[in-house]
Parts: sequence; C-alpha cells; structure tokens
Amino acid sequence: MFSPYINEGVPVAVFWLFVSAAIIIQGISKSGFAGGAGILSMPLMFFVMPVNRAAAVMLPLLILCDMNAIYHHRHNKDWKTVLRIYLPSLFGILAGAAVWWWIGQEGVERYGIWIKRFVGVIAIVFALYIVSKEAAMSWVDRFRPGAGVGVIAGLAAGFSSTIAHAAGPIVSLYIFAQDLGKTLFVGTVAWTFTLINLSKLPFYIGAGLIEKDVLLLGAVLVPLIPAGSWLGKWMHQRVSERLFNRVILVLVFIAGIQLIFGINPVSWVLTLFRRGA
Repeated sequence: MFSPYINEGVPVAVFWLFVSAAIIIQGISKSGFAGGAGILSMPLMFFVMPVNRAAAVMLPLLILCDMNAIYHHRHNKDWKTVLRIYLPSLFGILAGAAVWWWIGQEGVERYGIWIKRFVGVIAIVFALYIVSKEAAMSWVDRFRPGAGVGVIAGLAAGFSSTIAHAAGPIVSLYIFAQDLGKTLFVGTVAWTFTLINLSKLPFYIGAGLIEKDVLLLGAVLVPLIPAGSWLGKWMHQRVSERLFNRVILVLVFIAGIQLIFGINPVSWVLTLFRRGA
C-alpha cells in the first residue's frame, strides 16, 4: 500500500525505522524538551521517502501536535505578535505552494534534489544557530523588532514552513525578541504555528500533495506522537538537555551536508552491505 512512499532500493524495515524516528523526535520536540530537535525530522524522512511525500505526511501530524499545544495554551497568546508574523506568512505560503505546484507539474524526480538542498541549507543554518544560540538570544534580547521585521520574518517563515516545515528558528527568534515572558512566549509560538500549518493545508491539497494514502500513513504514525511526547517528558528528568541538543546538532549538521551534496547515507550503507555480502 505504501510502496510509492518508499525510495527505490530502501528496505521496508529501514523505511519504517527512519520515519518512526522522525515522528518520535517531533513528539520529543513538541513536549518542550529540546524544542529545536524537530528540525531533524524532515532530513530523516527525505533519506527514505520522496520529498513531496515526506512533506505531505508530516503536515497533518504537525497540525495534530499544534492542536494539542494550543489546548494547553489556549489562554496564553499575544494576538498582536501572532498576527505580525502570521499575516505576511500567508504570502510566503502562497510562494511555497506555487513551488510545490510547479514541481508537481515538472516532476519531483527532476527538482526534488533542490528541495533537499534547500532543507540541507536550513539544517546547517539551524545547527549554527544552536551553536551560537546563547549569543543570538543575548543580541535579540537587546533588540525589539517591530512590524517591518515581522513582515520579513513572516514571509520567510511562511515559505520555509511550506517547503519543509522549517520555520522554527525564524518564528522563535522573532517572538522571543518581543519579551513576552516564558508562558506567553510558548503560547504565542504555538498559536502562530497552528495558524500557519492550518493555512498550508488547503494549498497542499490544491497542489496535489495530500492524498488518501497520505492520511492512511499518517494515521499509522499518529501513536508515535504521544510516545515521543512521553519520552520527552521522561528525558526531561533524566537526560541532560544540553547534551541531547549537542547530539541533535551533530546529526542535523551531518544531514544538512549530505542533503546539499546529494549523499544518501541509507543507500551508501546498503550498497556497502550488498558488496560485503
């Protein structure tokens, strides 16, 4: 049933291993532990799935995560900040949807590599952001970006989120700089992503990304979200978040390099294994 979602030559067991790891990492990230870890999910899925299928499968799952987040933070949001990013993000979403529509017309096999390279660049930028996070936060804490910066942040967030669900650092940095306090910050981020992801859904449908099998595969993966969330809460008491973030940082950086240069570690390992056999 899900064979069109598996890259050629990838064993079924390896496919499920990578996809399951991607969803569990997303659940860990949404639990509040190692909030940036979710950036690793898409590269993991790209290694074993066509890029359009991976993006499509992830969106409904992200929306479910968002709904859970805003339920817990339904009273914690600053609408002024949310709208400063969300409204211009709609234009970024339109641009990203146009790219997906164009790729669908031209053939994902031909242009999928450019999506992977785009995600690879975002992954490396995010890794560098993690390395310099303290310095970046210190700088942002002295800087209060207004509506003009919000327009730029919103456009970038809408586009990067539509292409690869990778707007986390942009949204988080802008909202952090508004000095809302921890509770309002978390709630405002949650509401912003909820609106952005819900707005992407009709465009994904229009571009032909969301199909029946996408929803079926998503339904199979849904239980891994609360499993990841539980694991994140368990790790919060037992695992150093700093150490975990460093591990994720290394993996994100390696994945970014591999995506940019078209190196698929799954294919590479399988090739070596077959030669050895």
